[in-house]
Amino acid sequence: MKSKLLLTGLMAAVLSACGGGGDGGSTTGGSTTTTPQAMTISGTAAIGAALPQAKVQVICAQGTGSAVTNSDGTFKISIANAVRPCVLSTQGPDGSVLHSVVEAGTGANVVANVTPLTELITAALAQGSTETFAKFDSVAQGRLTVANLTTAIAAIRQLLQGSVDLTNVDPVKGTLVAAAGSQAGNDLDKLLDALAARLAVARTTLADLSTAVGTNAGGAGSMLQPGVESCAALKDGGTFFLAGMGGFVRAQYDSATAQLITSDLSGKQLGKSPFVRYQGQNCRFVASGNGIVNDVMVSKSGMALVRNVSVPSLPGLLIPVQQVALADMAGDWNALGFERDTPLEQFKPSRIKFSVNASGQFTAGADCAGATDTGCEDWLPNELPALTLNGSNGFTLTDPSGTAPVAAFKDADGQMFAVISTANGLIIATKKIARPLPEVGAVTTFWDLTVFGKLDVSMAETTMTVTAVDQATKTYSRVRAADGRKDTWIQDNPSDGLRYRAKSADSTAYESIAMTMGNSGIGVLVSLDPKSLFYDISVLRP
Repeated sequence: MKSKLLLTGLMAAVLSACGGGGDGGSTTGGSTTTTPQAMTISGTAAIGAALPQAKVQVICAQGTGSAVTNSDGTFKISIANAVRPCVLSTQGPDGSVLHSVVEAGTGANVVANVTPLTELITAALAQGSTETFAKFDSVAQGRLTVANLTTAIAAIRQLLQGSVDLTNVDPVKGTLVAAAGSQAGNDLDKLLDALAARLAVARTTLADLSTAVGTNAGGAGSMLQPGVESCAALKDGGTFFLAGMGGFVRAQYDSATAQLITSDLSGKQLGKSPFVRYQGQNCRFVASGNGIVNDVMVSKSGMALVRNVSVPSLPGLLIPVQQVALADMAGDWNALGFERDTPLEQFKPSRIKFSVNASGQFTAGADCAGATDTGCEDWLPNELPALTLNGSNGFTLTDPSGTAPVAAFKDADGQMFAVISTANGLIIATKKIARPLPEVGAVTTFWDLTVFGKLDVSMAETTMTVTAVDQATKTYSRVRAADGRKDTWIQDNPSDGLRYRAKSADSTAYESIAMTMGNSGIGVLVSLDPKSLFYDISVLRP
């Protein structure tokens, strides 16, 4: 391989079982009728306490209706000529929307509660945002079968295991008596209280959890772990890969002792690093141990940038361990790295692109130089590597020259990225996906680490404001708060998911290619200026 690449569960079950579109017709596990019938939908809208005077709306394959809940959250909606399936929605006290469903089939009287639990179940059925049910087209209708609903309930039951016991409970159709005034809630209502309490301890929201469930994000379960007071994204007991040049170790944060405990992949403990909050900042810590001091910056996804303050070195990344399936790696990828050919040379930026099939085999790859893809050099067929799962919830990349560990991560939007640790550097990759332009006035504040060829680094806290956007040319301009520096980027150039910046007229901004890692809060940039070649990793401040 010409690249220096090597040189020396739960949500998957939801995706497979609820997969596929459909046309709203007959499906295994349930049936629908195209003959309209009178139908009444009744239930209770609650979040642990009843939702009184809340408007509940229903959209069916044919027919719509609405009702306002009573003081105890109960409602009843009659539709004269209805064809199932149906989706229900109402607004919670915080303005968020809760959903529920009526699966395909027949029956004049059906029950459908609307609660945070049914929102999660609907998300599992949606395979995306529950808002995709707003238009309720044939694809959405085709997902609401008896079999898929059963599987979705089972998936949420497993997701919440240990915090909300849904054994033998059907949150959609079960009898729900919500707490209202002097009326105490029943057992199902108490489960809503338990979910609310768990979300509070985890310092996350129902909306974020619903998004992770709907996008088949592998980290949905870890979102329910207790969040640290000064950083909700850092989870007590959370397990990470600590990826740097030359390999991985495992790490776990223990809030009781405020330490990061590291071990090798076999489980042998390597050391403990006390975590101390950095200058009162949220989600930034100093981790010290064995004579080494690290600056740790945690993104909103729980992924973190680790900078060794004591010894010149490439930065590392803390990557939450997820159960990512090999098939999830299939697709077309961009990658930006910082590598060297031999230990005597300086590090230089690299850009590669590759494609992987569902079996983990690379089907194409190329090393790319410059600002366009015209200069990419394709890898030969015998140079194409393959991915295999290892026993540590990670992957091993193998080609004729050796192996390298790979950690994959799926963010809350379901977007995939990976970190490849080589003997000669670090490579960060993400699947190709077109990215929207930012809005004028958007402000981002981030920690920014720049590392140069001799491993000298600069560290900054930066605030950027978008000043102009041109949809026709897919460009946007920004200004840096600290010094007024301006730069302009072309989005999805030289390929989807990347963005290009020409050297600024005043030479204060270098020619660069950058890559945003989905919704993780992590960004990567490489310089194309031969007079100043560097690698930059930024972390959005949560």
